[in-house]
Order: sequence, then structure tokens, then C-alpha cells
Amino acid sequence: MRRNLYAKLNQGMDSFLRVAMTLRRKELSIEEISMNREQSGMYLTINEDETSLEEVVNHMRKLYDVTDLHVQ
Repeated sequence: MRRNLYAKLNQGMDSFLRVAMTLRRKELSIEEISMNREQSGMYLTINEDETSLEEVVNHMRKLYDVTDLHVQ
């Protein structure tokens, strides 16, 4: 099952890169990742058959760059 996650970021592109690299280092399976410059946020699509949505959310809540998370 595919789930979407929206994360509001502090500092635009810099925050996007830090978050993306952190998720990569944690070896989480993320199908799609994109950024919305106007709202300074990032969209993630996660396949829950491979990676738990809770695991991704828990890692992202620990990051300074992420201010708000919404699961869609």
C-alpha cells in the first residue's frame, strides 16, 4: 500500500537535502520524493509493504528541519 506524507521544512532547499540524505542513510524505502518551493515543504510516497510509515515519521520528527508532518 502506498502512503503519502507531507513535511513542512524550515529552510527550503537546505532542509530538503538534509532530510533526504538522512532518510537515505537510514536505508528507508521511499518511492518518490519532491519539494514544493512556495510552501517550503516536501512530499514523500512510501510503500508500506517495504517500509513502515511509523518508522519514517519517527525519524522525521527527530529532525530539526521538519516543523510539521501530515499523512495523506
